[in-house]
Amino acid sequence: MTDRQIELFFDIGSSYSYLAATQMAGVSARTGVPVRWRPFLLGAVFKATGNEMPARIPAKARWMLHDMTLWSHHYGVPFRVPSRFPLNTLRPQRALAAAELRAPAAVPAFALALFHAYWAEDQDVSTDPVIAAAATAAGLDAPAILAAIDAPETKDQLRATTDEAIRRGAFGAPAMFVGDALFWGNDRLPLLEQYLARAS
Repeated sequence: MTDRQIELFFDIGSSYSYLAATQMAGVSARTGVPVRWRPFLLGAVFKATGNEMPARIPAKARWMLHDMTLWSHHYGVPFRVPSRFPLNTLRPQRALAAAELRAPAAVPAFALALFHAYWAEDQDVSTDPVIAAAATAAGLDAPAILAAIDAPETKDQLRATTDEAIRRGAFGAPAMFVGDALFWGNDRLPLLEQYLARAS
């Protein structure tokens, strides 16, 4: 099937989305399957599905810190717990949605720049200067992206993507789809690759 794609539903505030995002280029190169990056609002997904972020449960939060450290070492990517965690990611997610509407090919680089700013450099990715710097690094028109954050079409885009993810069965992030098949979590990447190999 030549029209296959991996749909990556992600939120900058999700630590496991960060880990998975750093690996998507490799997954795509090994499988020959393109990745469509789809920003959505994880908080809205949690609310709709009755799920809860692990960091709000003390035992899970302690485990998650250890797990994130192990995974970051495994991948060779930087990681630090942001001083602003959890963070309201409405503005960066809207900025990504604005980019998705205007220059979808730039969304991966834009998202990776925001992920790095938050999970490696402890920057406040909800602020205009950080969003603008990430947009510029991705080759986007930063002032245009900032101006579009509160535009009705941007809000509609993010809402529609979030609603679609929920409708298709997403309950957390990262949620990766190949058609109707859902792979949830960074640790499902090997299973995703196996699935693509079997289905080729």
